[in-house]
Amino acid sequence: MRKEFLLIGKIVNTHGIKGKIRVIPYTDSTESFKAGGEVFLKQKTGPIQVYRLREVRPHKNFYILSLAEIGHIDEAETLIGANIYIKKSSLPPLNKETEYYWHQVSGLKVCLKNTEECLGKIKYVFNTGSNDIFVVYNKREKKEYLIPSIEDVIEKFDWTHRILWIKPMPGLLE
Repeated sequence: MRKEFLLIGKIVNTHGIKGKIRVIPYTDSTESFKAGGEVFLKQKTGPIQVYRLREVRPHKNFYILSLAEIGHIDEAETLIGANIYIKKSSLPPLNKETEYYWHQVSGLKVCLKNTEECLGKIKYVFNTGSNDIFVVYNKREKKEYLIPSIEDVIEKFDWTHRILWIKPMPGLLE
């Protein structure tokens, strides 16, 4: 997939007979799914297709979407399995000092503020409910570190040099 797109969910089923679709979101931000906005659908084969969101509503662990171009269950069924993308340029701006999108931190070097020793690079991020966790992989040592994204640990995001500076709590790296 091209770099200007960001994966935000997957169509897993239809909902009702009027062509609504059930989506598993890959984001906890409702900003990504805005009525009136554009989404880009990509099946396993074929080109990217643009759709306009007519209606969006949360439903249990899913979102129910109504697309302006889809009006019947038969049309919606052809979209099951498609990935849903948005353009990265459509994301709302963040406070770069304290906020980030997961795709932005992937690959950042993680270094200790007090010694400048680098632990490795962020492999991926997951959320625990209370905060994000950065999974940092050290190739040389073949070791993973779980770094919580909390104020007591995060010192600074250096976006220019792609480094996350941390001040680990006692026992965090053991």
